[in-house]
Amino acid sequence: MDYSDPDAFTLPYQLTKQVRRDVYPLLEPTQPGLSAKGKTVLITGVIAESWATAGASGIVITGRKVDVLENVATGLQSLAPPGTKILAQAADITDEASVASLFAAAKEAIGKVDVLINSAGSLDLGPVGAADPAKFFRDFQVNVLGTYLVTHHFLAQADGAGTVISMTTGAIAHVFPGMAGYTASKLALVRVMENLHAERPGVRVFLLIPGIVQTEMTVAALKPYAKDSAGLSGGWTLFLATPRAEWMRGGIVSVNWDIEEMEAHQDQIIRENLLGRAFLNAKLGKDGHPWT
Repeated sequence: MDYSDPDAFTLPYQLTKQVRRDVYPLLEPTQPGLSAKGKTVLITGVIAESWATAGASGIVITGRKVDVLENVATGLQSLAPPGTKILAQAADITDEASVASLFAAAKEAIGKVDVLINSAGSLDLGPVGAADPAKFFRDFQVNVLGTYLVTHHFLAQADGAGTVISMTTGAIAHVFPGMAGYTASKLALVRVMENLHAERPGVRVFLLIPGIVQTEMTVAALKPYAKDSAGLSGGWTLFLATPRAEWMRGGIVSVNWDIEEMEAHQDQIIRENLLGRAFLNAKLGKDGHPWT
């Protein structure tokens, strides 16, 4: 791998020839095709701005830091159209009582949640055997248990329908020394979501790789390669909540992939199951999959 290449950690997971690192016209939240009017979304992370700009009827944001949530909510209110209901509710997603309270508050303040975006995550570094077990399994607590609890309570109020988008990582396809807790927990999450897709045909399930974004969780070694905007993930979640993404249901997709190029090869992608777990079928790489 050429570590001097700013795309060194992006190209190995590339399905399309076109590499996307920022919002492009198809994913602009202001364009009518991505309108979120009439939808209520619950987001366990930091990509709510796109939903406010797209005119969501209700936005629920959650996290552990009240002050951060309140600041985000203020910003969302300035972006959202009049009438959008915004709820900032602190919660510990690894605690079921806290998650139950979150959904109770959402129901009272806004009503039914239509779209769930599981974007909260944990990444603790440490080699197997040397990492403290409690720290090692913190990634499983947040990435698997936490996501499951939020999804569980979402489904309980969803009346058999809705959209669930869960963030995963391209790193599940490789071994990265020191990141076993993170990659293994994200791989486990993929299997949970695959089961949800198979078991609940009325629920639209997607797994999204958000690329490498500069956040507090970004590993120091990856910061030089963190070229992807958070807005790109936001635009993708809006897109996945539309009928146009119906054919991608149950699959793993990446924000770095070009949607229109994917659509041009939709039949092949479906026929060869190129969005399947662990990239067993797609030949990902610098030049994208060799389309036929």
